[in-house]
Amino acid sequence: MPALKVSYSNTVFYLKLTLGFLGLFALVLIFLSAKKLDPSTEIPFAKEIDFATLDDGLTKPLYSSMTNSGDELRISADQVISTEEKDTAVIKSATLRIFSDSGSNLFLSSDTALLNKGKKNLIFSKNVILKTDDKMKITAPEILTALDQTLIKAEGPVKGLFGNSNIEAGQLDIFRENTSSNLVISFTKGVKMVYNPSQSF
Repeated sequence: MPALKVSYSNTVFYLKLTLGFLGLFALVLIFLSAKKLDPSTEIPFAKEIDFATLDDGLTKPLYSSMTNSGDELRISADQVISTEEKDTAVIKSATLRIFSDSGSNLFLSSDTALLNKGKKNLIFSKNVILKTDDKMKITAPEILTALDQTLIKAEGPVKGLFGNSNIEAGQLDIFRENTSSNLVISFTKGVKMVYNPSQSF
């Protein structure tokens, strides 16, 4: 009789162990077989969105994609509203973040923006602020950013801080010449820069 109890206990132990491993294996299979969401079809700024169907607007949309230079774009907003123009929508409280492998991350925000699917661009207006991690804080009446490449363009007057300097210019261009290069920040057209050693960003 004692030998029978030992055998029964061992059987129950190995059965529990086997069931535990089977459960764990089933969970792994579920996660591996789960369908990954495709940002181009699951989020509101996608090419497939028909702006004419937005009616009263789309609230809290998100967009994430990669530019042809390999940088990550993330766009968020309070609302997207259709316009009478084809493939064009107004965005309220727009925010753009660009994350690059080189570490030169950009942050752009404004009260309103205009999205054009055909031209693949987003034009920020009203209280526009452009920042980088450590070098720059710029304001301009309008700033354009491309959605398919790493390109930001501002027509003046461009004003703000660049490092320890106050800067004014007629135009600002930020771009990447190729996939492996760093971001180029170019101020042009009547550039004025005043160095201020006590200025902190």
